[in-house]
Amino acid sequence: MIVGLDARKLRDGGIGTYIRGLLGALAEAPRGHEFVALVDPADHGSVARADGRVREVPVRAGKYGIGEHVVVPRAARRAGVELFHEPHYTLPLGWRGPAVVTIHDLIHVRFPRFFPAGAALYARAMAGMAARRARLVLVDSSHTRDEVVELLRVPCAKVRVVPLGVPPGFAPAPAAEVEAFRVERALPAGYLLYVGARKPHKNLPVLLEALARIPAASRPPLVLSGPAWSPDDPLARLAGRLALASSVHFSGALRDERDLARLYSGAALYVQPSLAEGFGLPPLEAMACGTPVLASDAGALPETLGAAAATLPPWEPEAWSVAIAALLADTARREELVRAGFARAREFTFERTASGTLDTYEEALRG
Repeated sequence: MIVGLDARKLRDGGIGTYIRGLLGALAEAPRGHEFVALVDPADHGSVARADGRVREVPVRAGKYGIGEHVVVPRAARRAGVELFHEPHYTLPLGWRGPAVVTIHDLIHVRFPRFFPAGAALYARAMAGMAARRARLVLVDSSHTRDEVVELLRVPCAKVRVVPLGVPPGFAPAPAAEVEAFRVERALPAGYLLYVGARKPHKNLPVLLEALARIPAASRPPLVLSGPAWSPDDPLARLAGRLALASSVHFSGALRDERDLARLYSGAALYVQPSLAEGFGLPPLEAMACGTPVLASDAGALPETLGAAAATLPPWEPEAWSVAIAALLADTARREELVRAGFARAREFTFERTASGTLDTYEEALRG
Protein backbone atom coordinates (compact mmCIF):
# COMPACT_ATOMS: atom_id res chain seq x y z
CA MET A 1 0.00 0.00 0.00
CA ILE A 2 1.27 3.48 -0.89
CA VAL A 3 -0.05 6.06 1.56
CA GLY A 4 0.18 9.76 0.88
CA LEU A 5 0.29 12.05 3.89
CA ASP A 6 -0.19 15.80 3.57
CA ALA A 7 2.86 17.08 5.50
CA ARG A 8 2.67 20.75 4.53
CA LYS A 9 2.04 21.63 8.21
CA LEU A 10 5.24 19.86 9.26
CA ARG A 11 6.39 22.87 11.33
CA ASP A 12 3.00 23.98 12.63
CA GLY A 13 2.70 23.60 16.41
CA GLY A 14 0.83 20.53 17.62
CA ILE A 15 -0.11 19.32 14.13
CA GLY A 16 3.55 19.46 13.14
CA THR A 17 4.48 17.36 16.17
CA TYR A 18 1.82 14.85 15.11
CA ILE A 19 3.05 14.67 11.52
CA ARG A 20 6.72 14.32 12.44
CA GLY A 21 6.10 11.73 15.14
CA LEU A 22 3.69 9.73 13.02
CA LEU A 23 5.90 9.65 9.91
CA GLY A 24 8.92 8.59 11.96
CA ALA A 25 7.02 5.75 13.62
CA LEU A 26 5.28 4.65 10.41
CA ALA A 27 8.66 4.28 8.73
CA GLU A 28 9.74 1.87 11.48
CA ALA A 29 6.56 -0.21 11.49
CA PRO A 30 7.19 -3.66 10.01
CA ARG A 31 4.19 -3.88 7.70
CA GLY A 32 5.84 -3.27 4.33
CA HIS A 33 3.90 -0.17 3.33
CA GLU A 34 5.36 2.85 1.56
CA PHE A 35 4.69 6.45 2.56
CA VAL A 36 4.73 9.61 0.47
CA ALA A 37 5.06 12.87 2.40
CA LEU A 38 3.69 15.85 0.50
CA VAL A 39 5.87 18.65 1.90
CA ASP A 40 6.27 22.37 1.48
CA PRO A 41 9.37 23.01 -0.67
CA ALA A 42 11.01 24.75 2.31
CA ASP A 43 10.88 21.44 4.21
CA HIS A 44 12.28 19.31 1.38
CA GLY A 45 14.79 16.82 2.84
CA SER A 46 13.28 16.83 6.34
CA VAL A 47 11.52 13.45 6.48
CA ALA A 48 12.70 11.35 3.49
CA ARG A 49 14.21 7.98 4.36
CA ALA A 50 17.24 6.47 2.65
CA ASP A 51 15.53 3.05 2.69
CA GLY A 52 12.68 4.44 0.60
CA ARG A 53 10.01 3.84 3.24
CA VAL A 54 9.23 7.56 3.21
CA ARG A 55 9.49 9.53 -0.05
CA GLU A 56 9.07 13.27 -0.27
CA VAL A 57 7.12 15.14 -2.92
CA PRO A 58 7.46 18.94 -2.72
CA VAL A 59 4.10 20.67 -3.15
CA ARG A 60 3.73 24.41 -3.55
CA ALA A 61 0.20 25.13 -2.33
CA GLY A 62 -0.91 27.51 0.38
CA LYS A 63 -2.68 26.13 3.42
CA TYR A 64 -6.42 26.82 3.46
CA GLY A 65 -6.26 28.18 -0.10
CA ILE A 66 -8.17 27.15 -3.19
CA GLY A 67 -5.01 25.87 -4.88
CA GLU A 68 -4.51 23.06 -2.37
CA HIS A 69 -7.69 21.38 -3.58
CA VAL A 70 -6.09 20.89 -7.01
CA VAL A 71 -2.32 20.84 -6.52
CA VAL A 72 -2.14 18.44 -3.57
CA PRO A 73 -4.32 15.66 -5.04
CA ARG A 74 -2.58 15.96 -8.40
CA ALA A 75 0.82 15.50 -6.73
CA ALA A 76 -0.52 12.51 -4.77
CA ARG A 77 -1.84 10.82 -7.92
CA ARG A 78 1.46 11.36 -9.75
CA ALA A 79 3.27 9.74 -6.81
CA GLY A 80 1.11 6.61 -7.10
CA VAL A 81 -0.75 7.19 -3.82
CA GLU A 82 -3.47 4.61 -3.17
CA LEU A 83 -4.74 6.01 0.15
CA PHE A 84 -4.58 9.68 1.13
CA HIS A 85 -4.27 10.81 4.76
CA GLU A 86 -5.10 14.41 5.60
CA PRO A 87 -3.80 15.09 9.15
CA HIS A 88 -6.02 18.15 9.47
CA TYR A 89 -9.68 18.67 8.63
CA THR A 90 -9.29 20.13 5.11
CA LEU A 91 -9.44 17.11 2.79
CA PRO A 92 -8.67 18.41 -0.74
CA LEU A 93 -11.76 18.39 -2.93
CA GLY A 94 -9.78 17.10 -5.91
CA TRP A 95 -8.92 13.81 -4.21
CA ARG A 96 -11.43 11.15 -5.26
CA GLY A 97 -9.74 8.01 -3.95
CA PRO A 98 -9.84 6.34 -0.52
CA ALA A 99 -9.02 8.76 2.27
CA VAL A 100 -8.55 9.05 6.02
CA VAL A 101 -8.83 12.40 7.79
CA THR A 102 -7.67 13.34 11.28
CA ILE A 103 -9.78 15.80 13.27
CA HIS A 104 -7.82 16.84 16.34
CA ASP A 105 -10.54 19.00 17.86
CA LEU A 106 -13.60 21.09 17.05
CA ILE A 107 -12.78 24.03 19.30
CA HIS A 108 -13.57 26.53 16.52
CA VAL A 109 -17.06 25.04 16.30
CA ARG A 110 -17.64 24.64 20.03
CA PHE A 111 -16.33 28.12 20.96
CA PRO A 112 -17.02 30.38 17.97
CA ARG A 113 -16.83 33.52 20.15
CA PHE A 114 -13.08 33.02 20.55
CA PHE A 115 -12.31 33.21 16.83
CA PRO A 116 -12.76 35.67 13.94
CA ALA A 117 -16.18 35.95 12.35
CA GLY A 118 -16.76 33.08 9.95
CA ALA A 119 -14.05 30.81 11.39
CA ALA A 120 -16.61 28.51 13.02
CA LEU A 121 -18.67 28.24 9.85
CA TYR A 122 -15.55 27.45 7.80
CA ALA A 123 -14.35 24.84 10.30
CA ARG A 124 -17.76 23.18 10.51
CA ALA A 125 -18.16 23.14 6.73
CA MET A 126 -14.67 21.86 5.92
CA ALA A 127 -14.48 19.33 8.75
CA GLY A 128 -17.98 18.08 8.00
CA MET A 129 -17.23 17.70 4.31
CA ALA A 130 -13.92 15.94 5.04
CA ALA A 131 -15.57 13.56 7.50
CA ARG A 132 -18.30 12.68 5.03
CA ARG A 133 -15.89 12.09 2.14
CA ALA A 134 -13.26 10.13 4.08
CA ARG A 135 -13.75 6.43 4.57
CA LEU A 136 -12.66 6.72 8.20
CA VAL A 137 -12.04 9.57 10.62
CA LEU A 138 -9.15 9.54 13.10
CA VAL A 139 -9.38 11.43 16.41
CA ASP A 140 -6.95 11.75 19.32
CA SER A 141 -9.41 11.09 22.13
CA SER A 142 -12.83 9.77 23.00
CA HIS A 143 -13.78 13.34 23.88
CA THR A 144 -13.08 14.48 20.31
CA ARG A 145 -14.90 11.43 18.94
CA ASP A 146 -17.99 12.50 20.84
CA GLU A 147 -17.63 16.07 19.55
CA VAL A 148 -17.32 14.83 15.95
CA VAL A 149 -20.42 12.68 16.35
CA GLU A 150 -22.43 15.47 18.01
CA LEU A 151 -21.33 18.55 16.08
CA LEU A 152 -20.68 17.07 12.63
CA ARG A 153 -23.29 14.30 12.74
CA VAL A 154 -20.71 11.67 11.78
CA PRO A 155 -21.70 8.06 12.58
CA CYS A 156 -19.73 6.81 15.56
CA ALA A 157 -18.91 3.61 13.64
CA LYS A 158 -16.86 5.70 11.21
CA VAL A 159 -14.56 7.22 13.87
CA ARG A 160 -11.37 5.63 15.23
CA VAL A 161 -9.70 6.86 18.43
CA VAL A 162 -5.90 6.77 18.17
CA PRO A 163 -4.13 8.78 20.91
CA LEU A 164 -1.03 10.83 20.23
CA GLY A 165 2.42 9.90 21.52
CA VAL A 166 5.11 11.66 23.48
CA PRO A 167 8.20 12.07 21.26
CA PRO A 168 11.10 9.99 22.63
CA GLY A 169 13.33 13.04 23.21
CA PHE A 170 11.23 14.17 26.17
CA ALA A 171 12.97 13.07 29.36
CA PRO A 172 14.45 14.89 32.36
CA ALA A 173 17.33 17.03 31.13
CA PRO A 174 20.59 16.99 33.12
CA ALA A 175 20.69 19.64 35.83
CA ALA A 176 23.70 21.37 34.26
CA GLU A 177 21.88 21.69 30.94
CA VAL A 178 18.77 23.04 32.63
CA GLU A 179 20.75 25.64 34.55
CA ALA A 180 22.72 26.71 31.45
CA PHE A 181 19.47 27.05 29.51
CA ARG A 182 17.85 29.06 32.30
CA VAL A 183 20.80 31.45 32.47
CA GLU A 184 20.96 31.77 28.67
CA ARG A 185 17.27 32.73 28.53
CA ALA A 186 17.37 34.89 31.70
CA LEU A 187 14.65 32.79 33.31
CA PRO A 188 14.00 32.80 37.07
CA ALA A 189 14.32 29.71 39.23
CA GLY A 190 11.26 27.82 40.50
CA TYR A 191 8.96 28.97 37.74
CA LEU A 192 5.48 27.92 36.73
CA LEU A 193 5.37 26.96 33.05
CA TYR A 194 2.82 27.09 30.27
CA VAL A 195 3.71 25.82 26.77
CA GLY A 196 1.62 26.41 23.69
CA ALA A 197 -0.53 28.93 21.88
CA ARG A 198 -2.02 31.86 23.73
CA LYS A 199 -5.45 31.61 22.11
CA PRO A 200 -8.55 32.51 24.15
CA HIS A 201 -9.60 28.90 24.76
CA LYS A 202 -6.26 28.27 26.46
CA ASN A 203 -7.70 30.42 29.28
CA LEU A 204 -4.49 32.19 30.33
CA PRO A 205 -6.37 35.10 31.97
CA VAL A 206 -7.46 32.77 34.79
CA LEU A 207 -3.80 31.94 35.36
CA LEU A 208 -2.83 35.61 35.60
CA GLU A 209 -5.74 36.34 37.91
CA ALA A 210 -4.73 33.40 40.09
CA LEU A 211 -1.15 34.66 40.36
CA ALA A 212 -2.38 38.13 41.32
CA ARG A 213 -4.13 36.58 44.34
CA ILE A 214 -0.85 35.19 45.69
CA PRO A 215 1.05 37.72 47.86
CA ALA A 216 3.93 39.29 45.94
CA ALA A 217 6.49 38.03 48.48
CA SER A 218 5.61 34.39 47.78
CA ARG A 219 4.31 34.67 44.22
CA PRO A 220 6.04 32.24 41.82
CA PRO A 221 7.23 33.56 38.46
CA LEU A 222 5.39 32.40 35.34
CA VAL A 223 7.21 31.44 32.15
CA LEU A 224 5.36 31.29 28.82
CA SER A 225 6.95 29.49 25.89
CA GLY A 226 7.77 31.56 22.83
CA PRO A 227 8.41 35.27 22.27
CA ALA A 228 7.37 38.09 24.57
CA TRP A 229 3.91 39.48 24.00
CA SER A 230 3.45 42.91 22.47
CA PRO A 231 2.31 45.81 24.70
CA ASP A 232 -1.13 45.85 23.05
CA ASP A 233 -1.71 42.13 23.59
CA PRO A 234 -4.83 41.67 25.78
CA LEU A 235 -2.83 39.40 28.07
CA ALA A 236 -0.12 42.03 28.43
CA ARG A 237 -2.74 44.64 29.30
CA LEU A 238 -4.31 42.32 31.86
CA ALA A 239 -0.90 41.60 33.41
CA GLY A 240 -0.34 45.35 33.66
CA ARG A 241 -3.67 45.94 35.39
CA LEU A 242 -2.89 43.13 37.83
CA ALA A 243 0.63 44.47 38.52
CA LEU A 244 2.15 41.22 37.23
CA ALA A 245 4.45 42.57 34.52
CA SER A 246 7.60 41.64 36.46
CA SER A 247 6.25 38.17 37.28
CA VAL A 248 5.81 36.97 33.66
CA HIS A 249 8.80 35.78 31.61
CA PHE A 250 9.21 34.28 28.15
CA SER A 251 11.39 31.45 26.89
CA GLY A 252 11.99 32.96 23.46
CA ALA A 253 12.14 30.80 20.34
CA LEU A 254 13.02 27.17 21.05
CA ARG A 255 15.51 25.61 18.65
CA ASP A 256 14.39 22.00 18.97
CA GLU A 257 12.77 19.42 21.23
CA ARG A 258 15.89 19.35 23.40
CA ASP A 259 15.39 23.01 24.26
CA LEU A 260 11.75 22.30 25.07
CA ALA A 261 12.76 19.39 27.32
CA ARG A 262 15.12 21.72 29.18
CA LEU A 263 12.33 24.24 29.59
CA TYR A 264 9.97 21.59 31.00
CA SER A 265 12.69 20.14 33.24
CA GLY A 266 13.42 23.49 34.87
CA ALA A 267 9.83 24.15 35.93
CA ALA A 268 8.58 23.66 39.47
CA LEU A 269 5.04 23.11 38.16
CA TYR A 270 3.45 22.88 34.72
CA VAL A 271 0.03 24.56 34.40
CA GLN A 272 -2.65 23.96 31.73
CA PRO A 273 -5.84 25.96 32.45
CA SER A 274 -7.55 25.29 29.08
CA LEU A 275 -11.28 25.54 28.54
CA ALA A 276 -10.99 22.83 25.88
CA GLU A 277 -8.39 20.43 24.47
CA GLY A 278 -8.71 17.74 21.85
CA PHE A 279 -5.92 15.78 23.54
CA GLY A 280 -3.41 17.77 25.63
CA LEU A 281 0.13 16.85 24.60
CA PRO A 282 2.20 19.55 26.43
CA PRO A 283 1.24 18.37 29.93
CA LEU A 284 2.16 14.81 28.93
CA GLU A 285 5.52 16.07 27.64
CA ALA A 286 6.02 17.87 30.96
CA MET A 287 5.27 14.62 32.80
CA ALA A 288 7.85 12.80 30.68
CA CYS A 289 10.40 15.43 31.77
CA GLY A 290 9.66 14.89 35.46
CA THR A 291 7.56 18.01 36.04
CA PRO A 292 4.34 17.83 38.11
CA VAL A 293 1.20 19.04 36.34
CA LEU A 294 -1.80 21.11 37.40
CA ALA A 295 -4.49 21.11 34.71
CA SER A 296 -8.11 21.96 34.16
CA ASP A 297 -10.69 19.20 34.06
CA ALA A 298 -12.07 20.37 30.70
CA GLY A 299 -12.16 18.72 27.28
CA ALA A 300 -9.94 15.69 26.80
CA LEU A 301 -7.50 16.58 29.61
CA PRO A 302 -8.96 14.20 32.24
CA GLU A 303 -8.93 11.38 29.67
CA THR A 304 -5.33 12.07 28.63
CA LEU A 305 -3.78 12.81 32.01
CA GLY A 306 -5.77 10.41 34.19
CA ALA A 307 -4.92 10.58 37.88
CA ALA A 308 -1.33 11.66 37.16
CA ALA A 309 -2.19 15.38 37.26
CA ALA A 310 -3.85 17.58 39.85
CA THR A 311 -7.03 18.91 38.22
CA LEU A 312 -9.69 21.53 38.95
CA PRO A 313 -12.33 23.48 37.01
CA PRO A 314 -10.99 26.13 34.61
CA TRP A 315 -13.21 29.05 35.64
CA GLU A 316 -12.16 29.81 39.22
CA PRO A 317 -9.04 31.99 39.71
CA GLU A 318 -9.26 31.68 43.49
CA ALA A 319 -9.21 27.88 43.27
CA TRP A 320 -6.21 28.03 40.93
CA SER A 321 -4.42 30.39 43.28
CA VAL A 322 -4.96 28.06 46.23
CA ALA A 323 -3.97 24.96 44.24
CA ILE A 324 -0.75 26.54 42.92
CA ALA A 325 0.34 27.73 46.36
CA ALA A 326 -0.55 24.38 47.96
CA LEU A 327 1.36 22.31 45.40
CA LEU A 328 4.46 24.51 45.58
CA ALA A 329 4.46 24.10 49.36
CA ASP A 330 3.88 20.33 49.32
CA THR A 331 7.04 18.54 48.23
CA ALA A 332 5.59 15.09 48.91
CA ARG A 333 2.56 15.75 46.71
CA ARG A 334 4.73 17.07 43.86
CA GLU A 335 6.96 13.99 44.08
CA GLU A 336 3.86 11.78 43.96
CA LEU A 337 2.69 13.59 40.82
CA VAL A 338 6.14 13.25 39.25
CA ARG A 339 6.12 9.45 39.77
CA ALA A 340 2.59 9.14 38.45
CA GLY A 341 3.45 11.43 35.53
CA PHE A 342 6.40 9.30 34.43
CA ALA A 343 4.19 6.22 34.38
CA ARG A 344 1.39 8.00 32.54
CA ALA A 345 3.64 9.49 29.86
CA ARG A 346 5.15 6.06 29.14
CA GLU A 347 1.70 4.84 28.06
CA PHE A 348 1.66 7.24 25.10
CA THR A 349 4.15 6.48 22.31
CA PHE A 350 4.16 7.23 18.60
CA GLU A 351 4.74 3.54 17.99
CA ARG A 352 1.29 2.99 19.45
CA THR A 353 -0.06 5.90 17.41
CA ALA A 354 1.45 4.46 14.23
CA SER A 355 0.04 0.99 14.92
CA GLY A 356 -3.49 2.30 15.38
CA THR A 357 -3.14 4.54 12.34
CA LEU A 358 -1.92 1.66 10.18
CA ASP A 359 -4.88 -0.44 11.30
CA THR A 360 -7.11 2.42 10.18
CA TYR A 361 -5.32 2.74 6.82
CA GLU A 362 -5.71 -0.96 6.10
CA GLU A 363 -9.35 -0.94 7.11
CA ALA A 364 -10.04 2.12 4.95
CA LEU A 365 -8.34 0.63 1.90
CA ARG A 366 -10.38 -2.53 2.27
CA GLY A 367 -13.43 -0.28 2.00
